[in-house]
Amino acid sequence: MLTVRDLTHLSNLELAVAAGADGLGNTVTWLHVSELNDPTRWLEGGEFLLTTGLGVGEAAATQRAYVRRLAKHGLSGLGFGTGFSFPEVPKPIVEEAEKQSFPVLAVPYEVPFVAITKTAFTHLANEQLEQQTRALAVHERLSDAVIRGRGVDALLAVVCNHLDCSLALVDEQERVVSERHARRRASFDDALELPVVADGEVATLRAARDGKPFGEYDKLVLHHGQTALAFELSRRRAVSEAELRLAGDLLEDLEGERLDERETDRRMTAFGLEPARSYAALLAAPRNGRSGEQIRREVAEELDRSRVRYLSTARRDRATFLVEAASEDEILGLAEKIVKAGPHARVGVGRPAQGRALGRSLLEARAALDAAEGDVASYRDLGSLELLLSLPDAALEAFVDRVLGPAAGSERLMDSLAALLDSGCRWSDAAESLGVHRHTLRYRMERLREQTGRHPDDPGERMELWLALKAKQALAARNAVSSRPA
Repeated sequence: MLTVRDLTHLSNLELAVAAGADGLGNTVTWLHVSELNDPTRWLEGGEFLLTTGLGVGEAAATQRAYVRRLAKHGLSGLGFGTGFSFPEVPKPIVEEAEKQSFPVLAVPYEVPFVAITKTAFTHLANEQLEQQTRALAVHERLSDAVIRGRGVDALLAVVCNHLDCSLALVDEQERVVSERHARRRASFDDALELPVVADGEVATLRAARDGKPFGEYDKLVLHHGQTALAFELSRRRAVSEAELRLAGDLLEDLEGERLDERETDRRMTAFGLEPARSYAALLAAPRNGRSGEQIRREVAEELDRSRVRYLSTARRDRATFLVEAASEDEILGLAEKIVKAGPHARVGVGRPAQGRALGRSLLEARAALDAAEGDVASYRDLGSLELLLSLPDAALEAFVDRVLGPAAGSERLMDSLAALLDSGCRWSDAAESLGVHRHTLRYRMERLREQTGRHPDDPGERMELWLALKAKQALAARNAVSSRPA
């Protein structure tokens, strides 16, 4: 930073302070030569003006007005060349400059203006080079932090310590992602806000500093911080998406019983889960048009607040979690807490288990979510379906085929049978729930008798038909693993 005081110290120029010593600390952004009576229309403010006095006029009032114009426009000071129009700086200029604390330097006749501008420009250029070098060093530190994956906190620390300020990164929902302070926390009420764009999502970097506004150099460093944060958020998102895909593969392999105990332990350990601990499946089905990923984030935030270890993934229609839980009461209590914290989803849970047995927990949670009602559904709501879920596929398929035969492939017959059995074989109630006439329902059950040799009016056959329907549901719950939308 070049000040008016620095100009008085430039070698071989012999510039003397004629007035306005209180303003010698003014920052000089540029030097300009003009003999106009009012040069301010071509100046931005911050310039140090050089003149021989041709435009200041002879009258004291005109000279005073000249100084007031320069001071009001925010010029840093005035260099008055003596020995041309005036042998010395005019008294009215000196007096008005003192009133305005506007620095005026007397330039000897022997010192050409070009010598002042060349020396000052060299100083400014060196200063800008130094600032660029310092900013580049900050940029390199930020780049190294991104490459090493040190995270958002480390990036904010680099910038806030360098600028002696407070920084906060806020997401689109106004949630604070990270916040760092060089010393004490500055108020963010009037903070400088900079957008951080990463893969279509826009976060905001807020910068605050008590008693000192951010200058051009500060904004340059903050811009480097913006860029580094955008890279870091993009990197985190890419890593997160890869982890979610791998987590989804693990959960599907567990549910499909495609892993042995050793491979299960290895893959769980890769995600930071301890295979010897108990975990339970927790599935969340979104409401109100939310996506599976939105619900995954909401549930994950609640689990983070509860300091619970978990693994998660998301599909289009639901989010799936393995949650550390030592007991059935613990996982059910956590499910209730999640629903109360944000009632945007129904939650299904399986019983706690370890290793390969987690596949059963995942199957229970999904079957409960699909079969039961209410905000929280669990394996306790499965009834006889819980027993059927424990049987191997081959046994269930053989039982369904023996009892239902070709009728198992008719969705209309199966829905009609389920409605009749669920109503306790009250034909009118079942027909009303299906939206058909009672005679139509009886006709369909006759077709069922023709294909299966069984009719729900017979108490013994009714039980077989009910068990076959439940077995079909159990098979559907298992087969859904491979057919769920990605």
